[in-house]
Amino acid sequence: MMPYDTDKTPWLFTPHNDGELDEYFSSDHTKSVAETSRRIIGSLSESRDRLSGKLCYGFNYNQRRYKLTLLQFADIIVRADVTIKKLRKHIMELDIDNRELRKQLTNMERKKKR
Repeated sequence: MMPYDTDKTPWLFTPHNDGELDEYFSSDHTKSVAETSRRIIGSLSESRDRLSGKLCYGFNYNQRRYKLTLLQFADIIVRADVTIKKLRKHIMELDIDNRELRKQLTNMERKKKR
């Protein structure tokens, strides 16, 4: 049996040891998302719709590397999802802290008025 060919395959879609996926799903992927987004944007081409004249974007890809391109898209979607969930959790924690601080401030203002 041939070993798994990981040449340019996103890490998520290669074989892993136990525990590696846990680290993947708890890591910060903002840098990777930004880099891949730039590559994707660089692959877009602008054109105009023949009938409406509206701006359209097309994605240029190499047919032989189509599977790899789809894997890269899937990888970036997963990374973006992980990043969004981490940011949402952080925002919720900050909101809870903010509410507690507002309560403390209100209590201090009440005490000061007495």
